[in-house]
Amino acid sequence: MQKRYKLSGASLEAIKEKALQQYGPGARIIAAEKVTNPGIVGLFAAARFEATVEVAEVAVAAPVTPAGPVHELHGPAMAALLERADAAELEFHKPAPAPVSTASPDFAGLLEQLGKELQPASPAPPVPLQVTLPPSAAVPVPVPAPMTGDGNLIMLLGLGDDALGPALAMSIAAGGSDVRTAGGLSAFGHLHVQGRQGATAARAQAVLTGQTVVVAFGLGRPRDVPATAAHIASLAADQLWIVADARHKHEDTRIWVQALQGLLAGESAAVSALAVIGASETASPETIDGLGIPVGWVDGNPATAPAFGKVH
Repeated sequence: MQKRYKLSGASLEAIKEKALQQYGPGARIIAAEKVTNPGIVGLFAAARFEATVEVAEVAVAAPVTPAGPVHELHGPAMAALLERADAAELEFHKPAPAPVSTASPDFAGLLEQLGKELQPASPAPPVPLQVTLPPSAAVPVPVPAPMTGDGNLIMLLGLGDDALGPALAMSIAAGGSDVRTAGGLSAFGHLHVQGRQGATAARAQAVLTGQTVVVAFGLGRPRDVPATAAHIASLAADQLWIVADARHKHEDTRIWVQALQGLLAGESAAVSALAVIGASETASPETIDGLGIPVGWVDGNPATAPAFGKVH
């Protein structure tokens, strides 16, 4: 257990000597401050130091010859340290526009060294070996997955009727979802979502039936894409997927996909993933990677990697 005492003196050296005399070599100065008496109209001004000394309690035992290192309080290192302390004290007594702060780096460092001189010397810590670590691997991009949860709404955006096939495949993989259509796409046996109210009604019905709503949205032709952004945003889907046909020219696909992404960003909506169709019918499906959107679905099945640069 450790005890703390308050000591005062005309200098840090005086306090150190008093601490050694009263509490022995286990005493350690842990805090100090300079107290200035302004006197009367600047006359008889004086300064003193107050310090907090921490002393570790030592169990009483029969006197024995110490086997450990003995403090050398008057060796060359202590002499140099005391010389620095005297210089610091003279600096403190110089007139200044503001009182000296005990929080200054020099003062704090001096206190730390004084405290260390009151403790037994310890062996120098071992120098750690310099080990060159291999560069960290890039954080892998996770494969996107269709959202689940009662009443959640996923929307797939595709040209023509491209979105219907992946929507039905996602429903089968999830064990049965409420598949609906929207935009320029309609299909027999599937309810059509007209707007925000229709999307809200579909969500409410899905909560009752314990399903997720999957909406296949028809964008029409590439030139029709700009007119659909506001309608898509109004349905407030929880997750947006773009359906891209790997058999189409990459540049043609890139133009309408990037245009749609930009328009949706203006509506505070973001695309989460790609559902790719026709990948098995082209020799270069990796061109889809140039769209910069992670792949989560390929030809009716969940993807096993987020890009065609890796094996699906």
